[in-house]
Amino acid sequence: MPDYAYLVRMDIPDDWEAEFNRVYDTEHAKYLCNAPGVHTCHRYRLESTDAAGMARYAALYAIDDPGVPGSEGWRVEGDKGDWAAKIRPHTTNRTHTMLQCIAAAGAASADAGYIFVVQTDIPAAAEDEFNRLYDTVHLPGLCQVDGVSGARRYRVAATNADGFPKYAAVYQIDNPEVIDSDAWKAAVQDEWTEKIRAKCIGLTRTIMRQVARHPSP
Repeated sequence: MPDYAYLVRMDIPDDWEAEFNRVYDTEHAKYLCNAPGVHTCHRYRLESTDAAGMARYAALYAIDDPGVPGSEGWRVEGDKGDWAAKIRPHTTNRTHTMLQCIAAAGAASADAGYIFVVQTDIPAAAEDEFNRLYDTVHLPGLCQVDGVSGARRYRVAATNADGFPKYAAVYQIDNPEVIDSDAWKAAVQDEWTEKIRAKCIGLTRTIMRQVARHPSP
């Protein structure tokens, strides 16, 4: 899998939602997946969150490096079709975040019906232990739970979203009930939770449903 992900979040008025989804999935995402350095685009719709101001839709592009969204190839493909002129002017609450993958567990190319996203900041004094235990204990342990196919951890490289936490973990799950299961509750009671969780700042939990997946040609 590529080392970077480009996350675009946005809202759309209800009366434009059907056309927004049609154009994004029949044109915009497919065109952008033709741009050099773009591997896939997964699109999601918000199911639940405890984060304030979360946009309803998200697109997560797997890309080779942070320069891809600013490239000429991206610009050319993004200007094709009805998206730029017809749909983008109606989007609101739009944010752009560059994520660098720092760890992975489970299936390398996991693709499930939902994602569970955990975001947090951590004090600098606890950061090394936070990362060590997340990567060696917490992430692989939760990927052993039935209904979890894989997970990736990211560090924010750049964002225009106010208050976006520095770290994010994205778990591929079969359905939202997975995180309420006895197996998940048992797995989460590990050394990371015991030593680190209380030190996390602004920890949020979000579930999103996958609405489309676009691989590169």
